[in-house]
Order: sequence, then structure tokens, then C-alpha cells
Amino acid sequence: MGCSKESSDQNNGKHVKYLESFGWHIEEKINERTQATKNFLPATIAGIDLQSYKEIEIITYMLKEKQKTEKKVYASIYEYKGHIIGGNGQLEEWEPGVFSLKDKERLINEGTINK
Repeated sequence: MGCSKESSDQNNGKHVKYLESFGWHIEEKINERTQATKNFLPATIAGIDLQSYKEIEIITYMLKEKQKTEKKVYASIYEYKGHIIGGNGQLEEWEPGVFSLKDKERLINEGTINK
């Protein structure tokens, strides 16, 4: 990954603000990885166009929000050269499994996640 502690701390603050702008709250960081963007389905499902990028960094967090079934909710943030270019959410054991970060209110209204 090549991230120093300083850039990691800066990213975390930037990620907190980014997710909070959609109403989501970080519980803990789960992982960080580099991902080739060709045929990367989760981004497509969430409506994110990654055609301009060959690979991106994906940082995944477990969120404080929970599903009605008490299953976990996750968010992945996509970065390119330290800049956030998008992200998506995932619901544990849920089909299609991926949603747009903008969908929090819809998921609450449908009874999928707790308010």
C-alpha cells in the first residue's frame, strides 16, 4: 500500500467526513487493498464510472449502522492517488449486496437498516 501513518490518519479523517456527508458513521477500518477496475462489478452496481482508472485503492469500513436483522453494514471508499473518487455500501448476507452510499434513507424506509 505504501501509506505512512501520517497519510493514513489524514485519510481516516477525510473518510469520516466523506461517509458522514451521506449520513453513515464508521465503527472500524476492515481492510485496504488495490483493485483493478476492469469489470469491477460493485462500482457498476453502485453507479460509479471507473473507466478513467486502471486501478484504485479501496478502503473498507464496518459502519455503526446495523441491518434490522443485526447483520453488519459496510462502506468501501474508492481512491485514486489519494483523492476520493467514490464509494459504495454493502449489506452482509443481502442481495444484490451493494448499494449507493446515497441510499441510506431508502434502506431505512424499506426496513432494511435501523434508523
